[in-house]
Amino acid sequence: MRPPLNVKELCQALSQSRGRHIELRSYPLPPSGPIGLWFETANADLIIFQRDTTPLHQDHIILHEVGHILADHRGTGIDVQWDALLPGLEIGAIRRALQRCSYGTEQEHEAELIATIILEWASVLDRVMPYSSGDPSTQRIQDVLGDKRGWL
Repeated sequence: MRPPLNVKELCQALSQSRGRHIELRSYPLPPSGPIGLWFETANADLIIFQRDTTPLHQDHIILHEVGHILADHRGTGIDVQWDALLPGLEIGAIRRALQRCSYGTEQEHEAELIATIILEWASVLDRVMPYSSGDPSTQRIQDVLGDKRGWL
């Protein structure tokens, strides 16, 4: 059986592909505020996600923010106190910031679609792609079909 999608490993692979570090930080975000945020600095992308939710929901929040990164969305500002989330970071170091509160904009719809597609793609691959079990027959099938997962 194939191990489930590991969002942290996916973010590491995306970091390597883009040549920019992605740092993931869980934080107890207030219930009335955003459940995920993306801060772009000169050297890294910081994704803050709700600590007080299920692991599956955390993965979806992270992938939503990854969707903003992949779509190169522009931020409209942050309504939370960013200095509590990123102590010691100067305001001038933040180039771009986006938060996930609602789905009222085209950017939010697009980021949500990207997150959903990644999760669905991983789910389908779990069912159709043989996992390397050490079985020579399975390995021959994988060698013939190749790895079609891309960076996922």
